[in-house]
Amino acid sequence: MKFSIIIPTFNQIFYLEHCLQNILQQNYSNFEIILIDGGSTDGTTNLIEKYAKKYSQITYWESKKDNGQADAINKGMKKCSGDWITWQNCDDYYANANVLDIFYDSIKNNPQKKLFVANINLVNNKKDIIRDIKFVTPNLFSFVYEGMTFTNQAAFWSRDIQEEIGFMENTRINFDYEWFMRILSKYPRKGFHINETLGCYRIHDNQKTKNQTEEDHRIKMNFRKKYGFSNRFIFLKILLLKIRRLILYIIQGNIFYVVRGIFYFLFKK
Repeated sequence: MKFSIIIPTFNQIFYLEHCLQNILQQNYSNFEIILIDGGSTDGTTNLIEKYAKKYSQITYWESKKDNGQADAINKGMKKCSGDWITWQNCDDYYANANVLDIFYDSIKNNPQKKLFVANINLVNNKKDIIRDIKFVTPNLFSFVYEGMTFTNQAAFWSRDIQEEIGFMENTRINFDYEWFMRILSKYPRKGFHINETLGCYRIHDNQKTKNQTEEDHRIKMNFRKKYGFSNRFIFLKILLLKIRRLILYIIQGNIFYVVRGIFYFLFKK
């Protein structure tokens, strides 16, 4: 079983080297790295060349002007040869050296599933943990009404999903949100949640995804209509979803998420 990890990057050499080292230190060895640089001017290409010469796991890289992150990821997808695919933002990283091993075991033990996700930590630039985020089994309804209920920092999807769903829309932000919705609408019962923290999502000032509230809302509203969620029973569906999530938090014994779940249950529309 081979994993393909795409890294899109542009003028982020400060983060890229740590991202590469983090992936290359994985104990599971059957993976490839595809690096798509958007024509950086900060020395990124020199760094990539150095690592590409040293590590055979970097099977392809390029440095050309592109049309943004979604375009870069799409280019990377075309170069993937693995059975399972993901992308890792160059400012993010895996939680430990056993991440690919854990994904391998989960995939092997659940052959009917096509999308595997795990929990993540929010971290700052010093890699201090700000908050741990617990997810649940992926489903379209919670994704539409709660937003990103899983993220690429700890996710892999099968190659046949890639071939069936196609590529991402070339938008500046929220391309991942829209693309994962397409997956969940096509494969509503093919997701699997690994209840371990396997990814780290870094929060910093130069982030592209810090202020997406209005765009998120617009996309969610469009998908509610597209997938038939705008009906008179919607309040009941949301209520049941929140009760389900609260029960899962209680079972997991996470006090923070129990309190947050109660607050959302009572007050959030």
